[in-house]
Amino acid sequence: MVDQIADRGTEALSITGGEPLLRKELVLRILERFDGHPAVTTLNTSGWFVNMEMAKKLKEAGLQKVQISLDSYDPKTHDRFRGMKDSHTRAIRAVEYCVKMGLETLVRTTITPYNFDSMPEILNLILTKVSHGLVVKPLIPSGRGLQMDEPLTYEQHKRAIIDLIDMIRMDSRVSQEYVHFLSPCLPFLIDGDFAVNAEKCECGERLAFITSMGDVQPCGYTHHVLGNILEMPLSSIWTESRFLKNWQENRISGKCKSCGFVQTCEGESRAAAYETTPRLDVPDPMCWRREQH
Repeated sequence: MVDQIADRGTEALSITGGEPLLRKELVLRILERFDGHPAVTTLNTSGWFVNMEMAKKLKEAGLQKVQISLDSYDPKTHDRFRGMKDSHTRAIRAVEYCVKMGLETLVRTTITPYNFDSMPEILNLILTKVSHGLVVKPLIPSGRGLQMDEPLTYEQHKRAIIDLIDMIRMDSRVSQEYVHFLSPCLPFLIDGDFAVNAEKCECGERLAFITSMGDVQPCGYTHHVLGNILEMPLSSIWTESRFLKNWQENRISGKCKSCGFVQTCEGESRAAAYETTPRLDVPDPMCWRREQH
């Protein structure tokens, strides 16, 4: 699998989970295989298993970036959400260890109904830990995200983005580049200046997701299997899938076509649209402008 990915001129490799460091040796082997390859390597982790020794091993294996999940500035809220006592303490320590080891260290926060109104407090906390930025993304209504008793509303999503943009504008410690708004955050709907740095959803186009069983999906949020890398080459899966061709060619229709930002976002998360409808040509459910057309 790693050989196939490397041979396709991959620009970035992200190792994620679940918690990938439950398989520490496997993670290190994958990183060592990619060491020297031009692809940027990133590890997404809760930080639970990251002590100074682990941070050193990851750095030596060739890891370049690490994203550590933080669900709240408040330890009790974070621990309750994670279901593990001391999760918050371990996450913060992991940030400190990775920064000391010279890894590009980002804190990753998913906007949920439990933290949408505390984005400034989270941002303020990580600024004190000298992390290299905040990566933020709304909860995607997929998998267990569809089963939550209190799903994230687009009003809550909008409030979180407004609060972050206000802090970027007013706090001299925070640059526009420090906060990474991942698709489908839609910051440009609040401030058009953010359209310059907006990243379209690349899932199913320049990004693929491979499960632990070898299944290839357009992304980790879309539970449609295109093929299995143990049964056929990744190149064949990617070029021969009729579903993927439809995914790539039929992204925009209806309300999105009349939006002034259609070229900026191209409908945003197709996974969110597909998992909730299921259609590929409807607006992202987190887009608050869809109610204005």
